[in-house]
Amino acid sequence: MLTNIYLLVQASSFLVCILLYRSLRNTPLKFFLPFLFITLAVELIGYWLTSKEIKNYALFNFFTTLEFVFYSFLFSKHLKTTVFKKLTIGFIPFYIFLVFINLQFVQGYNVTFHTYTFLLGSFFVVLFCCLFFYESVLPEHLDHPLAKQPFFWVCTGLLLFYMGSVIINALFEYLRNYDLQQEGKKIYGIINQSLNVVLYSAFIYAFILCRKNKKTYSSQ
Repeated sequence: MLTNIYLLVQASSFLVCILLYRSLRNTPLKFFLPFLFITLAVELIGYWLTSKEIKNYALFNFFTTLEFVFYSFLFSKHLKTTVFKKLTIGFIPFYIFLVFINLQFVQGYNVTFHTYTFLLGSFFVVLFCCLFFYESVLPEHLDHPLAKQPFFWVCTGLLLFYMGSVIINALFEYLRNYDLQQEGKKIYGIINQSLNVVLYSAFIYAFILCRKNKKTYSSQ
């Protein structure tokens, strides 16, 4: 049931992105359109592979790498401090290289999920979120209320999702070490899907807010 809700919210975020694209096309959020299309396609293919009892590790190892590259690129478009922007851009080739090393020599492409580099990517996304919030509370930016900034909601969704991902991955490893892997999978699935609902709901609200902001500016 929760899987259906999660996929529905994810598909809804893609649909809202299409419907409100005119409001997004002059903002960096326009890049969500191809990204959400790929996301939805990967989720559906992954769901089908699971139903056929075919391993989908390679698919999600590739996609989650793309995911971190996309979010880093998105932060580079929103962060204003030069050092912060360079950090997000420099992270992209650095992360791709580490994923390659991990999959080639450590965890394998289609044997397991790349937990080591996924946790590293999660850490950096949380760091980028903190940098964005730091910039947003600087005196020169206080005239722009955070709650009215679309990327604030994107950032909030990412922060909650990736902080939660770090926790549930650590919890899953703990349960596996104590021969509770089956229970761990159930707990992991429930929490992960709930976090996805929060994440894509935040994206939807950010898209809607872009439209509201456009209407406000055009009426002034």
